[in-house]
Amino acid sequence: MRYLKLYTAVALCTGIILTGCSKLQKGYDYEKSFYNTNLNMSVMDFMKSRPDLFSGMLAAIDYVDQDPRFKDVKEMYATNGNTFLLLSNNALINLEDANSYWVINTVQQPYPGRPDSIVTMRGSDWSQYSRDTIANLLRYHVIKGTQTYSTLNSKPRWAETLAYSSSNDSAKVYLYLENVREANLRINNYNGVPTIYKATNIAANWVNIAPRTPDLHATNGVVHVMNRWLFEPTRQAIKDN
Repeated sequence: MRYLKLYTAVALCTGIILTGCSKLQKGYDYEKSFYNTNLNMSVMDFMKSRPDLFSGMLAAIDYVDQDPRFKDVKEMYATNGNTFLLLSNNALINLEDANSYWVINTVQQPYPGRPDSIVTMRGSDWSQYSRDTIANLLRYHVIKGTQTYSTLNSKPRWAETLAYSSSNDSAKVYLYLENVREANLRINNYNGVPTIYKATNIAANWVNIAPRTPDLHATNGVVHVMNRWLFEPTRQAIKDN
């Protein structure tokens, strides 16, 4: 009787183990999976497909495109082989984010109902900014060449942007992959990042900047989605890093 109970217990345990294994994996072949980073659309079409993220950037592009002098800006997003730092609404127009472009770059406007009284306030429309300024902002967030996980490593590099010119030779972006297992992409995390921008203390908010979503591949270039806009480094910072 004792042996019968023992055999019964062994058979029961074996059945439970085999049933559990069948739930873990069907068959013996490993079924691999991966995160697909291909967008299967152009950079511009990607932005248009996500107005919840990029309505502010699309409005900025349309704003500067109204001036014939800045037709190159909208055309940038159809170029091939460049890297696009696409700025989310959080980076540009979110008035609840103390670091968004509209919040930090305040404007001078007449006080409502008192046109003779000028006050400083947060931005609320791109028309409050010069097209030249916004065109340069957008150009600065397009990096020449392919800057992606397959081309970057832990050795930092300065890469020229489409804002770079003989008169604006500091329009570069600092890029590297952290030397950790996750290999996080860091952008403009260099020694000497300014702590003050237009009288605003930014020391804690413009270091260790990483994309919200990195390494997406559009049909005409690499995309890194950013929740923080970037300002250009000084020439001294480029020398020192």
